[in-house]
Amino acid sequence: MLPRLLTALLVLLVPLLVSLPARAQLQPALTTGAYAYDQPPNSGAGPDLGQSGLLAFGQGALADASVTTRAQWAGDGSARYKEVSIVIDLLRDHPLDQITIVSNAPNRYFGIAALSVRTRAEADDDYTSIRSQPWYGTASPLPADVPLNNTLTVDLGNRTARLVIITIARLHEYQHMALNEISIHPGPGEPGTAPAPPLSADALRTEITRPVRQIPRPGMVDAGNYYAEVTPHDGVPDNGGGVVPFSHGELFDRDLTRSVGWRGSANAPKTVSVVFDLLADHPLDTIKIFSKAPNQFWSFDEITVTYRAEAESTYRIAARGVRTRAELDYRLEIPMTGKTARFLRIQLSRGNQYLHIPLSEIELTQGSGQTGQNPAPPLDADGLRHELSRHTKLADQYGQYLYEDWPGKVTSDARLSEDREQEWERLRKVSLDRAVYDQYGGVKALGKQPADGFFRLRKIEGKWWFVTPDGYPFLLKGVDSVSHDEWGYGTLYKEPGGGPRDVFESLPDPVRYKEAYATTERGDVVSFVKANLMRKYGRGWQGEWREVTTRRLVDWGFNGLSKWARDPGLRLPYIDQVPAPADVIKVLWAIDPFDPEFAAKLDRHIAARDLAAQSTDPWLIGYFFDNERGWNADVVKEILLKDATLPAKRAFATYMAGAYGHDLARVNAVLGVTADSFEALAATPIDVAKLPAQDMKGFIRLASKTYYTAVRTAIRKQDPHHLFLGSALVPTWRTSLDWNIGGIDQLDAVSLDVYSDSAGYLSDYEALDKPVLNLEYSFSTTERGLRAINAATRSASIAERGAKYRSFVEAQATSPVFVGSGWFVYYDQAVTGRPGDGESFNFGLLNQQDQPYTEMTDLMRDANLTLELVHRHGTRELTAPMVADSITRLGPVTRGHDPALALPRLPRAFALEIASSSRPDIVAPDGTVRVPARSTTVTLVLKVTGTSGGGTATTAPLRLKVPRAPQR
Repeated sequence: MLPRLLTALLVLLVPLLVSLPARAQLQPALTTGAYAYDQPPNSGAGPDLGQSGLLAFGQGALADASVTTRAQWAGDGSARYKEVSIVIDLLRDHPLDQITIVSNAPNRYFGIAALSVRTRAEADDDYTSIRSQPWYGTASPLPADVPLNNTLTVDLGNRTARLVIITIARLHEYQHMALNEISIHPGPGEPGTAPAPPLSADALRTEITRPVRQIPRPGMVDAGNYYAEVTPHDGVPDNGGGVVPFSHGELFDRDLTRSVGWRGSANAPKTVSVVFDLLADHPLDTIKIFSKAPNQFWSFDEITVTYRAEAESTYRIAARGVRTRAELDYRLEIPMTGKTARFLRIQLSRGNQYLHIPLSEIELTQGSGQTGQNPAPPLDADGLRHELSRHTKLADQYGQYLYEDWPGKVTSDARLSEDREQEWERLRKVSLDRAVYDQYGGVKALGKQPADGFFRLRKIEGKWWFVTPDGYPFLLKGVDSVSHDEWGYGTLYKEPGGGPRDVFESLPDPVRYKEAYATTERGDVVSFVKANLMRKYGRGWQGEWREVTTRRLVDWGFNGLSKWARDPGLRLPYIDQVPAPADVIKVLWAIDPFDPEFAAKLDRHIAARDLAAQSTDPWLIGYFFDNERGWNADVVKEILLKDATLPAKRAFATYMAGAYGHDLARVNAVLGVTADSFEALAATPIDVAKLPAQDMKGFIRLASKTYYTAVRTAIRKQDPHHLFLGSALVPTWRTSLDWNIGGIDQLDAVSLDVYSDSAGYLSDYEALDKPVLNLEYSFSTTERGLRAINAATRSASIAERGAKYRSFVEAQATSPVFVGSGWFVYYDQAVTGRPGDGESFNFGLLNQQDQPYTEMTDLMRDANLTLELVHRHGTRELTAPMVADSITRLGPVTRGHDPALALPRLPRAFALEIASSSRPDIVAPDGTVRVPARSTTVTLVLKVTGTSGGGTATTAPLRLKVPRAPQR
């Protein structure tokens, strides 16, 4: 049977095989022509070594029909180029069949990471890209399984060309490259006649700058134009600016080793946008975006891709992504599933403007369906610029992100009402445990200290603490902007010119929710927070919101209002701000404290704010002045360029006179100037590079001391009772350590804003033994359409926000100088961006629909319960004896028909039980309370057990008063 089947198959196949056309035999390589290098070989033997002129075929190493000769480029870091181009002139047009390229590496430190081939017929203006691909040198040194001898064949399909450019690229500047042979084989057909004269070496090198056209790929959208809002520094022809055709652009050249790049600098924009015109509506299957970075200094932090069909007026989100800076080979694949688009936008954001942004390649795969008919003409540069300003639909009627779903997402007003009822059921029994805390949140177990009716700072057993007006140690666990009137939670609903801002599916009814609208100095604003609170709580919503908010904060273990707007109806310790006067003299962002009128300006300004009215308020902890503005080297540089009309410049001359014993000649020599007096020095521009480091330090510290002395004096004139807490400075931005500590003697505590996951910043102040507050910090995710402020605080999930909170606040609390912090902020910012700067960060304890992030706040509660213990003992590794020692009081038994014993709350790492009872008939070991006939005092001992280590311990005997049964 089998032989007969084989015979039948042969009968069928033989005619087919005979009828298949055989590939024509490969013709011998061309032997006439010449080539030139843009980077001459710097190693190996002649004649190519160091050759910048023409090399004729048959003479040079690359076209001598021998693979034993080679051109070499040694990498040693001094040769800064990473690419080498070989430009070949075949002297006339030829139909070309294929090119064979041979690279035999002498050892594993050689390699070619990528290679590209492009050709041009004599009559063409542009080159056509034939091949662009990685080769065998994509790791250095070469792995053992990568051969040293490599041959690459590039099929030219009988394309006519006179000129060929082969570009090779290495992985890094230390990798060596070698080429042994380039063989160009003609195809069938006749060479061109009457060619132009041969090109010189310089003319061949000029060919490299000609535009390159890509061959359209089946199934891909390869026709179109794009425009970058900011002209890139890298990438040809993109770095020329203007409209770039897909067929010529770096982003569609199929070469991932080459990128369009935007270099970072002090003045670089933090966001770069590119818009693409596909020339007609296309159903898209996928969008692929590639960004290959040479090192961690090339990256971006966030990417947003939007699209619109020609008939639409607004864009929609296709995808958002984040990138870690260690992710050098970034790829984002976006499924479009047939969505129609003519226009695409890519927005790349960097948190650090010194970061360089690379964008390597875009691939647009056509989906099923027809390309749009009768499209409008292609957009020019002005039209594409206008596309960048078009709005993107972002938010639904409740202010929620349109392009993502999550458990609990609000779909109706009824859902808000359900949330209200469920949360109140949980919170109705929550209150501050007065057996543990005084009315301000001071911890009674830590012992009473001398008190004068106001918050004070005191060092207790080697650790700094606040002390409440009632005399108990207090560690601030605050929250910023706990107010529904905080318009930073709002978002613009009109453009500056008055037109609608088309980013919402719909807006709250402006009549029914009138209080949710306002005209502020930043424009016409709507607050979805306010609208949702009105929907949720109905008539009298403000009062119920205050009650719920107070119970939430107590439940989560927070004890203060630490910064910015606060609702006056919330009775919690708070910090107030004194802003800077509007008429101060500024240098860049900084205030000049040497202004002779500075003190008078402060007095007028602070008196107008009527600080005296709150000078007797025991709930006020203290003040911070201005916000996030100090001095650094940039400020001093600007001052030194000014003349003597600037008070700070005159003060600098006075400082230098004092620092150098009024020796003008010595000062001139140090600063490289020739002033004939110190008065003349004040009028002389000075190069900051000449200023010695110790004088930079000394002058900044003098300025800080002058500044804080004046501010403290002015505040104390109006309010002599409350603490002065500095200026809430960001340690790495617009300030310096010298400014932060220069006036430290005038501060009761140093206030900082530290958005980080490391508490290492505290070490600078531990050496000075000065109390420190961190008044702004947060951890955030990029979920639900929101953003994270920086890479250090970015979290993978809402629960991880809580885990990072715990790790950070406990690490801070172990420091002996740490006295508290303020979480920024109570609610998320709007998905559609806050007024003024467009921030849309996931900062909140709650979203804008008034829903707590319980996965996070549960972990926060756990951390906050023992934060004072962490601070007291200086360790995060708490033990059962430490916890047991902190339990010194029991709250009263609740009265009523079902009396109950409320045991102290402990974090989940510890369990609590009754170890013994002096009257088990009244308070049983299981906690059951039997009401006695008359009021009785019961003594209990509690047992604390670490649920995952930490041992066990018992408390000291605790007295509990059990009230008598109610009379009938």
